[in-house]
Amino acid sequence: MFSHGVIAGLLFAIVGRIVYDRTHTRQLAELEAMHLSKRLPFAAWAFVIAGMASMGLPGFSGFVAELQVLVGAWIARPWWTMAAGVGIVVGVAYTWRALQKAFFSDALPSPHVLEYEQGHGFAPITWPEIAGVSLLVMASLVVGLYPKILLDAIEPAVKVLLAGGGQ
Repeated sequence: MFSHGVIAGLLFAIVGRIVYDRTHTRQLAELEAMHLSKRLPFAAWAFVIAGMASMGLPGFSGFVAELQVLVGAWIARPWWTMAAGVGIVVGVAYTWRALQKAFFSDALPSPHVLEYEQGHGFAPITWPEIAGVSLLVMASLVVGLYPKILLDAIEPAVKVLLAGGGQ
């Protein structure tokens, strides 16, 4: 739950606070023509990092969370675990597609984008935005590299549940 909260918060901060506030769209077809990796490089690379955390790559809290769920599920229901594995692959494909379309597309600018750019530029990334993204990335990395920091806190509750105290 911790990992989901941190990573979802990070993705929403990037997409909602940083990208949407500047582009006024969430449509991938419109973002595709804006070449955001060149115009908002911090947002692009922050989304790359957030995407890696969301995909469950080692080093991030998402990896620890997914690994624990899959190992526990495998013991109880191997077939459900395989279905969850398929879901992870679908999530990776979805994240990869969103990343490519929103930030790293080679699409030509649309007339709408060209018209918008004539009267508007994108506001620079602010220090509070950088700080918020950085804190969430660091939280995911700390738990991903040292999961004991959270596992020690939940271990007593898990022991009570395994002993039948949660019934």
